[in-house]
Amino acid sequence: MKRTEPEILSPAGNPEKLRFAVDYGADAVYCALKDFGMRAASDNFTPEELADGIKYAHGHGAKVYLTLNTMPSELKMRELPSVLDSISHCVPDAFIISDPGVMLTVKKRFPQAIIHLSTQASTVNAEGCRFWYENGVKRIVLARELTIDAIRAIRDNAPPELELEAFVHGAMCISYSGRCLLSNHFTGRNANEGRCAQPCRWKYYLREEKRPDELITAEQFSEGTYIFSSKDLCMLEHMDDLCSCGLSSLKIEGRMKSAYYAACVTNAYKCALKDHMAGRPFDTALLAEVEGVSHREYHTGFYYDDPAENAVTVTEPGYICDKPFYCYVISYDASTSLARCFQKNKMFANTKAELLTPGKTGRVIDIGDIYDENMEPIDSTPRPKQEFFIKIPGAKPGDIIRAYDN
Repeated sequence: MKRTEPEILSPAGNPEKLRFAVDYGADAVYCALKDFGMRAASDNFTPEELADGIKYAHGHGAKVYLTLNTMPSELKMRELPSVLDSISHCVPDAFIISDPGVMLTVKKRFPQAIIHLSTQASTVNAEGCRFWYENGVKRIVLARELTIDAIRAIRDNAPPELELEAFVHGAMCISYSGRCLLSNHFTGRNANEGRCAQPCRWKYYLREEKRPDELITAEQFSEGTYIFSSKDLCMLEHMDDLCSCGLSSLKIEGRMKSAYYAACVTNAYKCALKDHMAGRPFDTALLAEVEGVSHREYHTGFYYDDPAENAVTVTEPGYICDKPFYCYVISYDASTSLARCFQKNKMFANTKAELLTPGKTGRVIDIGDIYDENMEPIDSTPRPKQEFFIKIPGAKPGDIIRAYDN
């Protein structure tokens, strides 16, 4: 298989996340409107925000893909034409769709639209790829249940013009390609329409029919079992396989996670990809970048192992939290080394921090004096969204300043 350089496709749960993903190396981002996307709990985009996001991405050489990947009921489908009319002035570079009815409706409204088939469609073989290709699909987002060898075989047997995409990082689902009924059963929130309550992350017990008062754990943990809760996917160290199996796009999950997550993970995968394409060895410092964002325990999903062996989180499934994201640089005066910053979390003067620049790993810096908007010294940055100044030699607009763990 010929090695090709795939795109890095990053999550954009809102306009801020889109900008950070693009600034930190995304070749494309995927986002949703307020409806018809599988992450209804994310902030998502208004039509006006989508237009601005497309303009920003295109201005930085990136693409925007719009997800319309729910499986809507007949009554819900009646709302789709008006939603499409609302974005007639800002058609994205592609639509990510799982339902054939949605696909047909989009094609009627936008005949030249590029269609990507969502992973929700569970495509697992080359003949399935061929069917969708012959029905107007340009790219298949493959089911997450495939191994590297299976992807290679699909690439060898699918139409050569058809692009293939796969998830390489982020949260995994206990259900096949995300098709789940648990949320609807427990809460009435339909996961297949984007309103998943994530019951797979809840604690479960077993109950024997004739002993209803005795609760039994499925694992040897007194606090219960999280047998449904999967670890997070991380393929950062495996660029060689990802670039040699015929993928056109490496997809990062996480529209509901932070802008800091979008920046750090995008940057790590972009750096790893560039190193691989240049023949450089994997930089292990990149692992610290993805360990420093919100995540569960990592594993490699279905790519190499039987997921039953290593993919289930049997302890408390809470996230390993982000390093505190202090601020980012809005503008920089090289003559004075003064960076004008926008506060995200409280930080203090006279301490150490880390500076993250696109295309690099974090480096330790000393934070000396902090000045408010009027250049008056302050001990800390207590106000949300406060703008302030600090001296940082060699900083750039868009740089992230975060906590330093020594």
